[in-house]
Amino acid sequence: MKQKYILENYDKILKEIKNPKIIFSNDLTPFLENFTSESFLIHQIDFIKQSGKTKYVVKKPIHNLHPKVRKLNFKEANIAEEFEPFIPKILDELNIPGTQINLRSCNKNENTLYILQECEIDDLSQEKRFFLYCYHSLKNENSKIKKINKERVFKFKSKERIEQYIHRKQYALENLAHRLIKEINPVNSSDLYQFSNNYDKIDCLKITYIYLEKLLRFIEKEYRNYLNVNIQIPYRSTLVKEFEITNKLKKVKSRLLESNINDQLLKLAYEPLLKIATINIQEKLTYYEFNYCSEFILALYKQIHFESISEETIKECLFDLNFNSTQFFDNLTNDILIELSKQENNIQKIDILYRLLKNYNQKQTRTFIKYNENLPSIKEQIIGWIEEEIEYLSKKMKLDANQFTNISNSEDKIKFLTGLSVAQLSYFFALLIETGIIKHKNQADIFRFISENFKTVNTDKISTDSIKSKYYNVEATTKNVIREKIIELLGLTKS
Repeated sequence: MKQKYILENYDKILKEIKNPKIIFSNDLTPFLENFTSESFLIHQIDFIKQSGKTKYVVKKPIHNLHPKVRKLNFKEANIAEEFEPFIPKILDELNIPGTQINLRSCNKNENTLYILQECEIDDLSQEKRFFLYCYHSLKNENSKIKKINKERVFKFKSKERIEQYIHRKQYALENLAHRLIKEINPVNSSDLYQFSNNYDKIDCLKITYIYLEKLLRFIEKEYRNYLNVNIQIPYRSTLVKEFEITNKLKKVKSRLLESNINDQLLKLAYEPLLKIATINIQEKLTYYEFNYCSEFILALYKQIHFESISEETIKECLFDLNFNSTQFFDNLTNDILIELSKQENNIQKIDILYRLLKNYNQKQTRTFIKYNENLPSIKEQIIGWIEEEIEYLSKKMKLDANQFTNISNSEDKIKFLTGLSVAQLSYFFALLIETGIIKHKNQADIFRFISENFKTVNTDKISTDSIKSKYYNVEATTKNVIREKIIELLGLTKS
């Protein structure tokens, strides 16, 4: 059977919010009466002491079915003597008979008094009733969704099936949450959780968003190991997690600012801190980003807690945390280039690079998470760069050596001047080979040897192609000249 869309009833309520006439035509009183056995308005009175005088502020009343009431921990009111004279005047202003009230206080603020006034749900405006209807419908719907999700996940036999299911729910919730934020268009993050006294469409959209966010937080808490880490974290969930590291975050920021590290490195170390500290509703983090930044702050806190901060310790910590930003990569490679520039030759530079390569290969980083998931780890980046530098310098040295050899060969090589022509020289060497005086079998080597070691009266450079051509194509005049030279040599042997 096809699974029911998780947010079907959310969509239904949103249609009603956009077309309130649909629901206003029905009587909401029986529905709301199901959620309480009593009905009363709650008036909040804040007493303010200033310059030896006491004033009070009366806030707009809320019904006991209002979502804010859950946070109020009422107790029997012990009214301070200084506030008692104001009570009759306040009741008169509110036009409340003394017989219809109960006075309550709250643990949170001893200068706040609550007046509970009995009322009928029918006495509430349509807007108030509809807002309360949205609130309790969504609250009830969330309970059903949580129960259904737990039952379905329990039946899955593999981690893959659970992940697929949870990812689909995350996408559905995030898409609707994004749509609601666009429609609400809050001034800031906290505005999402503040209701007006008008109980209008925006207030109803806000309560819808709040309960949608509660579902996201439920999935996050119950199925943390199956989450899609690329989904954005609910804003309030982020606040809850952030609260756990707030003190450490402040401590790290303070210690970094007090240190003497250079501005560039300070900016790098500050980057993940700022992501947490300046998060807002328009720029939420994904689970992946938040997990990294949280881990970063906790690790940096431990580091500075036991050691004094130096540029070296910060860099070691950034490397260990796999802070693989391009800026940190540039910072590390710039340091290496500065060290290389102090060396006298490429051999010394390559020696330093091999030492660094060994050190970086032996270093450990937290490979399970990295700052930018779209880039290679900082270890991969820096090792790859060092290997490229070594290859470049090695090739440069080889090229320089070849150029030096060529220059030496062409400019400093001593060649024997011969009285023979190129053709005659080629034929003479052919005779030496034929008579076994030269026994080298590779004729190409012979041609190269003649080219590199002999010059004639007419040319300093004899090409191997010219020698080869004349070696195989001997003219009669050439043979006659060589014959005469050989006879001359024979004559010299008689003396």
